[in-house]
Amino acid sequence: MIQDSASERAAHICAAQAITKRRPPGQGAWDLARDPPEDLAAIWANAGGLELGDGTRLLGPEEVGPATKWLTEEKSLGWDGDLFVIGERDDLVIVRDLDREGRRAGGGVLEAPTDGLEAFRRVAWDVLGYLETRLGLEPAPRPTPEIAAQKAASQKDGATLTRVLAEPFYPGSEAAAAHAALVLGEILAAAGDDVAAMRAFVRSVSFRVQGARRGAEALERAAGFRAAARVAESVGAKALAEACLTRVSV
Repeated sequence: MIQDSASERAAHICAAQAITKRRPPGQGAWDLARDPPEDLAAIWANAGGLELGDGTRLLGPEEVGPATKWLTEEKSLGWDGDLFVIGERDDLVIVRDLDREGRRAGGGVLEAPTDGLEAFRRVAWDVLGYLETRLGLEPAPRPTPEIAAQKAASQKDGATLTRVLAEPFYPGSEAAAAHAALVLGEILAAAGDDVAAMRAFVRSVSFRVQGARRGAEALERAAGFRAAARVAESVGAKALAEACLTRVSV
């Protein structure tokens, strides 16, 4: 059953002026084994597919199965059954990940370039939030850790970085997490808290190592501590910079 909040949000989305095409609901049936997730069901109760003014296209329920089957077979993708195509935008494929087994940080809405269909970037928790963001509707939905970390790092918001880095990041987002932890280390070092800054730098290096290709972990670890040393040096934390350099070993 669709919750009222999801129904209301979906109706608000489907009535937005920036929707350029809206197919009537009920044109086709969901064509995958399990029931559709609540967010998609709410949209499809109002429209059998959408197109936004920015070029975003959301598939109807009868299109999801064939689109997913064709893409995964054509590109020999190793997606599991919780990943399915729900739309496209520019040169990106939009994918919904249900992550029922909790292996991918709760899943969400992902974008992947057409030339790198397993290089996912999580951009929203669900389809409602994704469309609300694309349409600029208020209030803004809760951002994913990856999006929140990017914004907090650009704003040098230490409190938000601390909170967001405590959440699980989607697989493949190690570079974003590493950068966020590095910026947090810089903020803490500038405030004179070398102990907390070093913890943040170690986390940054850990993320870099997690995302390294096989055999390159030691090189990535060394590069991470060199980057931390440069950041510490830039804010005048010379002792901390030297401590980071002592951890460089390849």
